[in-house]
Amino acid sequence: MSAEDRVAERRARLLEAALELMGTKGASATTVRGVAEESGVAARYVYESFTSVEALHLAVFDAIAAESAERAIAALMAVPDHADDASRTARVRAVLAAMADLMLEDPRKGRVVLQEAVSSPVLGPRLLEESRRFAAMLAATASVGDPLAPSADLPAGLRLTAHFLIGGVAHAFAAVLEGDVDVDREELVDVLVELFLTVDARIVELAT
Repeated sequence: MSAEDRVAERRARLLEAALELMGTKGASATTVRGVAEESGVAARYVYESFTSVEALHLAVFDAIAAESAERAIAALMAVPDHADDASRTARVRAVLAAMADLMLEDPRKGRVVLQEAVSSPVLGPRLLEESRRFAAMLAATASVGDPLAPSADLPAGLRLTAHFLIGGVAHAFAAVLEGDVDVDREELVDVLVELFLTVDARIVELAT
């Protein structure tokens, strides 16, 4: 194994250990010493890949956010868009199901991005950035069918509605993860799809 491979392998172990601690004990309890013990990697190597424990926290958050975006875009693109109600419903369900799977299959990831980030002074600003990014993707999809298209010049009403939807979905997932609402995956997706489509009808009006 080359030196670069060893560095990459240690970094992956540190990220997995940090995810485990952040997702079970919380970000404030995820220290350099704790990550070193959890990963089996000497503490000095934490600073080989990360400038601080806060940078490690951000790296874990960013990895989950990137996976969320990748899953959402892949789910969206996998369903043909025939510009009718049936295909719109299918695309909404595909994306929400993909997000539900990400959050529920590994609740650690949901806790990091939906719970820990809310109260963390380090992760909080990044959470706002990602919320804006997902809202922009939603608005662009509604307007031109491309989640990666520019959205800054879209109508204010469209962009506000997109923010409303993204925030509502995130809080719904958080309520399930925290145990405030006892619901299985299928019912969760069904309810979110129904709510999303109700508001999404307004997005379609604003986008046309």
